[in-house]
Amino acid sequence: MIRVNLLPREEKAQRQSVSFDLKVGDMVVPGVVMGAAALIIAGTVMSQRSRAASLEASIAQVDEESRALAPQIARVNQLAQKRAELDLRMGVINKLEKDRTQSVRLMDELARCVPDHLWMTSTSQDGGGSLTLEGVTYSNLVVSDFMSRLERSPMFANVELDVAERGQVTDKNVVRFRVNCAVTPDEQAN
Repeated sequence: MIRVNLLPREEKAQRQSVSFDLKVGDMVVPGVVMGAAALIIAGTVMSQRSRAASLEASIAQVDEESRALAPQIARVNQLAQKRAELDLRMGVINKLEKDRTQSVRLMDELARCVPDHLWMTSTSQDGGGSLTLEGVTYSNLVVSDFMSRLERSPMFANVELDVAERGQVTDKNVVRFRVNCAVTPDEQAN
């Protein structure tokens, strides 16, 4: 292969005269900078490895403590569940305790509201506090008196006549009625 130099002679001379005069002093500053950078990087790596080892040791210690405390944690969870069940039962018992005298007070107040010549044949109460009273009497005026007494009572509210019709009981003319009302127990008795 033949080489041909196409550069003019002046450039050829300049090209050949370029030389690098490197001295040891010129290499010291970059070398120190490179060494310092290497030391910083090595220090950072060592610090991070030390920190990672410390964290792994801490995690291992916490895992060991967790395994050691697992029976106590299970016992605490079991006791918390039993306490929740007991609280639920106590709530039911407290509700029953609070409502146990309500029926007695209700029947006592109802007996006070029943006028002469009126006989109750049926009473029923739903869970929501609605009371249905059925009975017989000789006159519509006695039914009206009964409803007025119920309205004046602190235990009953929203008294409404549902049915009032003529009927017969042992050859006697009577009025059969059904009254609906709401039970409002007084708060002082609870």
